[in-house]
Amino acid sequence: MVLVVLDSRDEILRFVTLGIIQITRRLFRFLVVRFALATVGIGTIAVQSPAQSASQPRGDNQVWTETQLAVPLNKTIDLVLLGVVRFGRNVSRPVNERIGAGISTKVGKHLTVFPFYLHVASQPTSTNHNTEERITLEATAKFPVHTFTITDRNRVEFHFHSPPPNFTQYRNRLQISHPIRLWHGEFEGFVADEVFYDSIAGAWIRNRFYVGAGKKIHSHFALELYYVRQNDGHSHPGDIHAMGTTLKFRL
Repeated sequence: MVLVVLDSRDEILRFVTLGIIQITRRLFRFLVVRFALATVGIGTIAVQSPAQSASQPRGDNQVWTETQLAVPLNKTIDLVLLGVVRFGRNVSRPVNERIGAGISTKVGKHLTVFPFYLHVASQPTSTNHNTEERITLEATAKFPVHTFTITDRNRVEFHFHSPPPNFTQYRNRLQISHPIRLWHGEFEGFVADEVFYDSIAGAWIRNRFYVGAGKKIHSHFALELYYVRQNDGHSHPGDIHAMGTTLKFRL
């Protein structure tokens, strides 16, 4: 038996989050290998990273907001407009703004292909301001398993960064969702884990764990609310607690 001493609220929240991840892995055994590889990769990067100065914070508390507007072009193709604002530095100011658009195409019953472009402006700290043009190629498979829904989203992102260097990232997000009843209404509860591979580091640098719920209000509007915990030994800040909302509109 191992005795764990927790020194702060952040450590308590980290301990609880890790406990949730472990329980989820046991319930859904096919995630175990994937999560283990992500943990090893992130740990390696964290060990290899040099000591950071006090001016570059390791952690942050943030609020993430995203708005999507889908305009149907035909039965299988949508034009999707995207807008993102993230508030950070302990939710004191915007630290990341994105705007863009893409074309979403349904390929059969279970696959959606979504290439899109984003202009990104980022100010994670008072001394770090940058912009980029980002091209993303996304493919998402979604299929039912009994009363659960499995969603596997894969992204290849090309970051044209100012200041240099440019880089490429691969992202994989595996999500498990299930209907839940709360307050006399039905929601779609979900847990998800996302890993990032970075071309500059040549390793898995980041992991995000999500837990939340979505609700389709009517045929033209859906809403998602979630909590995300990010662990990243490479970025500054890299370890992030965030509450997020996604508003999905459809004409």
